[in-house]
Amino acid sequence: MVHSVITDASGSPIAITQEREIVEVSKHKPTSSFTEETTTDGLSCVRKSLEKQNVSRGAASIIMASWRQSTKKQYGTYTRRWLQFCSKIKADPMCPDITEVLDFLTELYTSGLSYSALNTARSALSALCSINHQVTIGAHPLVIRFMKGVYNLRPTVSRYNHVWDVSNVLTYLKSCSPATELTLKILTLKLAMLLALVTAARGQSLHLLSLKNMTMGESSYTFTYDTLLKQSRPGYVNPIVVLRNYTPDKRLCVCDTLKEYILRTKDIRANERQLFISYVKPYRAVTKATISRWLREVMARSGINTDVFKAHSVRAASTSKAKQNLAPIEEILVKAGWSSACTFARFYDKPIDKQSDVFAISVLKP
Repeated sequence: MVHSVITDASGSPIAITQEREIVEVSKHKPTSSFTEETTTDGLSCVRKSLEKQNVSRGAASIIMASWRQSTKKQYGTYTRRWLQFCSKIKADPMCPDITEVLDFLTELYTSGLSYSALNTARSALSALCSINHQVTIGAHPLVIRFMKGVYNLRPTVSRYNHVWDVSNVLTYLKSCSPATELTLKILTLKLAMLLALVTAARGQSLHLLSLKNMTMGESSYTFTYDTLLKQSRPGYVNPIVVLRNYTPDKRLCVCDTLKEYILRTKDIRANERQLFISYVKPYRAVTKATISRWLREVMARSGINTDVFKAHSVRAASTSKAKQNLAPIEEILVKAGWSSACTFARFYDKPIDKQSDVFAISVLKP
């Protein structure tokens, strides 16, 4: 009999008694070559599972494409831990007992993982295996009840209870003028932040902006997307990004900044069609992480505490500012790619720390 201590949300200890050690289960099963072959491979085990079910190679490839690379990367962490766990207790990773699943989730919980991380682990197991080849892991009543217990013991909390004031960043961006006299680095940082503010776009959406999908109008620029975005789903049409001149203050005009950026990078980008390229040699297309780092640098230069606020907070800051300046909720939802006002209200609509394109004007207005 093993005693372990788990604390509740207030930090008070809750004694939990397990009738057996996690490494000693009542029903031992021989370690399969399947487990040994896929322990380090992440979701490749899902393909092997499909093969064992006599699913054709072509059909298996299409099924595997149902998970995007970011999801596969997330799931891979937990499927590898699950396969290692099953190898340790000599369990069948593809058709485990529910007690083995609960022991695995408990092990993750006692290691300090959050409710969100455990939810990802549950989803990973659901993609990989089932109980008695009938019930997916996530749909089993005991797993559902277990996750409710995790939430009560370790409830999720919002990363931010307020958000920084966009005015601080706008003050810095206005000091970066005129665009024609800026260094390529400062011009790049200014454009990245202006785009992030007036579009409320995710880092991925900024990263995928491409010159090949850009058209220029008399007083506007239009970008389309020819690939899947994070919010893409069946029936969803990718947004069209329209950038219009901001005449009240040309120092904050995203079109003027974009025009100068395109002109400045024309001769150094070679065949790179991605909008954002590095401002140092060899001037290659940058990653999503680099764009996030640029946004954080602008925030830091504007006096925002980047130890607290990360690049993703730009979405909360811009949408909260737009709402404060009475931009219609429908316009905010369209700009940010949200299908429900509940998402905005729950995760992004934050009190602002007080230390024509209706949305863009509402963000840039003093």
